[in-house]
Amino acid sequence: MLIEDNWRKLIPEQILNAPDFAGVYELAGILQALLYIGHTESLARTIAQIHDKKESEFPTVSFFRFHATQEHEKEYNELIEEYKQKHNALPPINKQRNSH
Repeated sequence: MLIEDNWRKLIPEQILNAPDFAGVYELAGILQALLYIGHTESLARTIAQIHDKKESEFPTVSFFRFHATQEHEKEYNELIEEYKQKHNALPPINKQRNSH
């Protein structure tokens, strides 16, 4: 059920395209390998915060994509489960954050 959206560069011009809606999002590295799956009440605010924290918390993130949905928690859980079944692990940053 991967997010059906093109990867966008994590730059201010692209972040402006993120809607102020609830949804799920994925973050990827320079080679567009998935690093993190998340969900939020505001895609625009969360993605802007990720950009602001890039140096300290998300240094390897270069791209993002999203799907606006009111059922963001349900879709988040489905995305995580699908990733775990395929890779037998959590995405790298999800794993890192769960171990703290």
